[in-house]
Amino acid sequence: MHAVIGVWSMDESRHEEQMRTLRGRIVPEVSALPGLAAAYCAHDPETGKYHTTVVFADESSAAGFKQYLEGQSQAAAQAGVTADTLALAEVVAATAPEGEQQS
Repeated sequence: MHAVIGVWSMDESRHEEQMRTLRGRIVPEVSALPGLAAAYCAHDPETGKYHTTVVFADESSAAGFKQYLEGQSQAAAQAGVTADTLALAEVVAATAPEGEQQS
């Protein structure tokens, strides 16, 4: 498995608009990606940063998603969102609650 891990800065004055876009467009689009295993978006209230981890079954799918995100940087900036960090990483360990199967 491979993951695309991001740290994002968002213009807080556009928070409601960004959350509508996240839930209404981005989550459904990511959910339909080939090879997707799991995706998470978390907010750190201390720093105001958003952290994303999108896990794929294979490196090729993860690399394609990272490349897509990089190509969307100008459109994201216009929406008040910038990637501070965007990395492709190999998942070396994973766990799930007992009874749930891990890929």
